Amino acid sequence: MKPILMTGATGFIGRVLATRLLEDGERVRAFVRDPELLDPTIRKRAEIAVGDLRRAEDVTRAVRGCDRVLHLAALAKAWATPSDFWAINVRGVGHLLRAAHASGVHTFVHTSTVLGLPAFRNANVSGAAAKPTLYEETKQAAEDLLSACGGSRMRVLVVRPTRVYGPGPLSDANGVTKMVDLYLRGRFRLRLDDDDVLSNYVHVADVADGIVRAARYGRPGGDYLLGGDNVSLRGLLDTVAALAGRRHVVMSVPAPVGMAIGRAGELWGALGGTPSLTRGWIRVFLEDRRVDSSRAIHELGYAPRSLETGLRETVAWLLGRPLPKDDAFGWSACVDREARS
Repeated sequence: MKPILMTGATGFIGRVLATRLLEDGERVRAFVRDPELLDPTIRKRAEIAVGDLRRAEDVTRAVRGCDRVLHLAALAKAWATPSDFWAINVRGVGHLLRAAHASGVHTFVHTSTVLGLPAFRNANVSGAAAKPTLYEETKQAAEDLLSACGGSRMRVLVVRPTRVYGPGPLSDANGVTKMVDLYLRGRFRLRLDDDDVLSNYVHVADVADGIVRAARYGRPGGDYLLGGDNVSLRGLLDTVAALAGRRHVVMSVPAPVGMAIGRAGELWGALGGTPSLTRGWIRVFLEDRRVDSSRAIHELGYAPRSLETGLRETVAWLLGRPLPKDDAFGWSACVDREARS
């Protein structure tokens, strides 16, 4: 059996996916910059390829001998240099595609983002806030590279997780669960007045299952939304409150104030700081991002759990955990970010 090359195995989704593949009896080769960041169980059982997506020679060495590539790693910060975004999110994908093609890889699954699709309803913003974030721009550029592979012997597919939650490290990549944890402890005090637009929330184990199914059953050129239930942020918090039996007041902040906070973040970034919000990300929160996962359900047999079921498990897991010390108001917890290697 040839190994599966995985990027992003140190991230939120990647840890769950790598564990699932190993439990299924697959050989997993984790391509990482720092093996110490891997979950100890994965580190003991998986093959380790140490390297950096930005170096073509590292990628070529990691891909050699594999027959499938599952690419999850990405730079998804709210703020980083444009060169870093393009090097990781675009040129890194190019390195992987070229190496995979040269090595005879038959299946390449690329984890993109729901933000690569048009919003159900756009936010009423203009100017800098209406422009794509560097994350959105570079993820779209990566998809353009994938499209250029059409007609090749390699089966190339795209999966698009929505807002992912579930048990796991309370990091930026697991921002929804981080927000729920802060809410349970009475520390999530502010949210945007977003006119109750809908977003889609999906349990991390369901995303991992969807990626496995895409690799096994997806059609060449397939583009699969891996989502769960559509709900407003207010509705999500109401569900959490009902499941936990505790309710806290959350003040709504007008959108113009949110934009001012995003602008302040950009100024801080220009001075060398690392802001967690920009006007572009505030715009994302104001968009109606409801989606339909029926293609994945019908073509892959994807069967996500309900939001209530997933949140019940997550709330039970969260209760009793220590409170994160950063971000007392919970702003950065809402940022939709992907796992990084």
